[in-house]
Amino acid sequence: MRVKLCLSALCCLFAVMGFIPVSTGAAYAEKEYSIKSYHYLTVDGKDVNSQAKVNTVSDTDIKVTMVLPKQNKNGDWLAYGFTSREALNAFIEKDKQKLQNKVNMMGSGSCCTDFYESKNKGGQYIYWRDGFKNLPSSWNDRISSLSTASPSSSYSTTLWEHTSSQGYGKGVSFRHSDWYGKTANMASDWDNKASAIEIK
Repeated sequence: MRVKLCLSALCCLFAVMGFIPVSTGAAYAEKEYSIKSYHYLTVDGKDVNSQAKVNTVSDTDIKVTMVLPKQNKNGDWLAYGFTSREALNAFIEKDKQKLQNKVNMMGSGSCCTDFYESKNKGGQYIYWRDGFKNLPSSWNDRISSLSTASPSSSYSTTLWEHTSSQGYGKGVSFRHSDWYGKTANMASDWDNKASAIEIK
């Protein structure tokens, strides 16, 4: 028991110091989801769920997509769209307050989000606990799937197509209260495209 506790403490310490490349393997089974296309419910918090409003939203207007773990009858993943990183951050701050009373903060859960080089948590992976990180060249444009940290540990994981010095570009975000315990396979336009990661 003491050995297990020491190993857990060491893993968390290493995670705080930075992400750690890890070889293949997973400790527990998760549900796996392949994300192919999006159906936006809101853009910057405004409802676009009617077809007329959806048609006025251009893909070029949406810089960040927050994917929800539900699909419409056509198989498109429900999502919230944001026209800027600032709009996403404003939503996160409001949403954190709403979720505060709904999420059980007592469980230990997983402290980190795991990022994998292949679909369905295959191949090598790295994990990251908190904050923003430009990926090193060895992991640039390499992420194909992820499994998020626990919602008791952090709120969301976002992949960015560019580094911070390149202006971030577009982003795709996963709220931990929606995705914990599930594996998200990246859509074709996000497969092997991320240059930065952010957990908050």
